[in-house]
Amino acid sequence: MSSRFPWGHIVALAIWTTISVAIYLYFDARQKPTIAVAGAELVSGKVAIPRSRDGHYYVRGKINGHPVDFMVDTGASTVSISRDIALNAHLPRGMPATFLTANGPVRGEIVSGQTIEAGGIVVEGLSVGIGVQGNVALLGQNFLRKVDVLQSDDKMLLRIRPK
Repeated sequence: MSSRFPWGHIVALAIWTTISVAIYLYFDARQKPTIAVAGAELVSGKVAIPRSRDGHYYVRGKINGHPVDFMVDTGASTVSISRDIALNAHLPRGMPATFLTANGPVRGEIVSGQTIEAGGIVVEGLSVGIGVQGNVALLGQNFLRKVDVLQSDDKMLLRIRPK
């Protein structure tokens, strides 16, 4: 009888484990959106937002000082957030509302008079819709109408309008 240890099996297992981990890390990185954070360009009154891997534009911002990641949604009429984000941002209860979404009507609330910041650009006195699903807020037209929005290649530029 031979008492040889099966080194070949252990080497094959190590190779397959390494390949599996590499594939997992690759796809995990591809699923996370690229979120633009205000940088030096805000000094000139503009924020450049790169297109994320999923084709959308994401920008870090705040609602009443509470950090929020926004997805720029030119099809949304108002800034919209989930109930969890509203609770974390200490938003008051709002007026009942029904939102017409791509997935059908959604019951929620509208809270007016909120301060929204996206990439360092601040707009005060906006209404916020509460009731969307997920952890990413939608940066809607009531914010976007207050700034210039330019899109070219794989970048979106939000620029403060000159007064």
